[in-house]
Amino acid sequence: NRKLVLSCPMNLQRRAFEQQLLLAAELQRPVSIHVVRAWGDLLDSFDTVRELMKQKYLLEENEGVTDTLSKRRKKPKRLLLPPKIYFHAFSGKAGVVPSLLAACDKGNVPREDVFFGFAPVVPNYFSPKTPSIMKQIGIHQLVLETDLEDASNAWDDLKRGVEGLATALDMDVCDVAEQTYQNAERLYFGHRS
Repeated sequence: NRKLVLSCPMNLQRRAFEQQLLLAAELQRPVSIHVVRAWGDLLDSFDTVRELMKQKYLLEENEGVTDTLSKRRKKPKRLLLPPKIYFHAFSGKAGVVPSLLAACDKGNVPREDVFFGFAPVVPNYFSPKTPSIMKQIGIHQLVLETDLEDASNAWDDLKRGVEGLATALDMDVCDVAEQTYQNAERLYFGHRS
């Protein structure tokens, strides 16, 4: 059992991450999150930001920031986390997925606005467990990605990604390419298909 040695202490990483997450929630900007062996810390950070956003909304209501007319209307659930959340180079176990989705639900983030990417260059992409995790997530929440440092090989890596998803999901390569394209449009540009 190797102990993870961090160049920056986890408490400082969490504080910086929570500030960035809070800013994204306040400004209604999407986030891309990469986690390595820190899922509990991520979920704790989501809890912290949700509570801070609840406090912010209560303060606004108490200070009369919202106008009288909007108080009378039925209020939609306010976002307590950023509006779109993308788990880049996902490397979590199958049991992590329901916890992440539940945390996003608590933050009032619609399921269709939570995305996962698997990068063929990351070793866990070829793990025997990865296809079942891809199936668990489902094609409508998956996006293609590459985590290569050299962009000249990105196209080949994306093709490997499409082929890997197609195999895992028992789908046609063209269908996977089309759906992941639509998912990326939704993630990055807000287009609904």
